Amino acid sequence: MSDASTYSLLAVLHELNDREFKRKLAMFPEELKYYVILAGGIIGAELSKRVKETPEAVVRDGGAFVSGMINISAPNDDDAFKGVLETSLIETIKYELRFSCMNCRRFNECLDLDNLKIGSLFERRVRGDETQELRREIISEVAEALVSTPYIDDDNAQKKCDKFVHQYDVVALGEVFARYSEIAAALRKEYGIDYGTVLQHMVDINMNFCEKINSLPNS
Repeated sequence: MSDASTYSLLAVLHELNDREFKRKLAMFPEELKYYVILAGGIIGAELSKRVKETPEAVVRDGGAFVSGMINISAPNDDDAFKGVLETSLIETIKYELRFSCMNCRRFNECLDLDNLKIGSLFERRVRGDETQELRREIISEVAEALVSTPYIDDDNAQKKCDKFVHQYDVVALGEVFARYSEIAAALRKEYGIDYGTVLQHMVDINMNFCEKINSLPNS
């Protein structure tokens, strides 16, 4: 993948992750928004430690971000925070396994990354050009690119696109759940979340995923 294509993909993923973060924020009342931000940082940091492609600097920065937020306002044994953390983790698993264009192996192909101009715009932002005008231009370009992936917010793309192939097969699914089980165990130890509740949701997500993957013509 060329540098331009890489930056184009990063721009798209950045926008989609921002949308998902806003969706999670909207799930909770205003007084819990800080906890949602903190939970997102904690889960992101835990994920980065378990994805081998993550640069060391990203892992380090993620940990520093979480430490800084906890120093500002530590949740301690707050049950509300535990609930936010549990829900955020479950929603993160669902998001990674959702049957949407984003999780299709043909996502990059459908986006036609080589012919997008978002890459040069996003590279400018990465290198420090942080203007509102540039942000708006990137968001507009991403929205235009996503027209070619109409099921980006769907969870049943396999029923609407005969070319859909999920990024994970049943074998890879085991690795995904092993990773999240480790994270749930770490969050139980550090923050006291209900490990059993998270695992029960993971079982339900697993069954739903397998049912959908087995329904695919090329499964």
